[in-house]
Amino acid sequence: MSFIYDLKLRLHQKKIKQSLSSTKVRKATNLSKALNIGVLFDASNDKDVLTVLNYTKELKRLGKKVILMAYKNSKTLQGDEQYPCFCNSDLGWSLTPKTPQALDFMARKFDLLLSLHTHESLPLEYIACASSAAFRVGHYQENKTHCYDLMVYGKSQSLRAFIIQMEAYMKKIN
Repeated sequence: MSFIYDLKLRLHQKKIKQSLSSTKVRKATNLSKALNIGVLFDASNDKDVLTVLNYTKELKRLGKKVILMAYKNSKTLQGDEQYPCFCNSDLGWSLTPKTPQALDFMARKFDLLLSLHTHESLPLEYIACASSAAFRVGHYQENKTHCYDLMVYGKSQSLRAFIIQMEAYMKKIN
């Protein structure tokens, strides 16, 4: 790794610690009781985008208000996204998003925040960590326990398999 990237990682970790120092009220909620749901996802893979968009349609059919925020691991956006999205050029030195849309998303008081990606994504993990959501759910990663209130472990890297497993756990929460 380069010196500059190492510096960016240190700045990122510092921003994470700052976001953790602010007190946010967290409250476990299940999927059926959540009315306002924020969905974070990685839009770099077209198959994953389709999976997330189909899943959000299911949530909306259940009467949920769903707001999306996507990150695309590319230098620029093509402009044809059907959802709010940011890319690498929208990140600050600390690898955290600086767009008004992303900042607004972090400030929203969602009942539930679903982080729908199965691999490490520093910008999305920062949003989850800094989010004002009452309950944050994401994929299990041993060194990311500060980002989520509930982490779902899955052997499969398939996003659809993760969503199915996440829903199963979410139904068991009272």
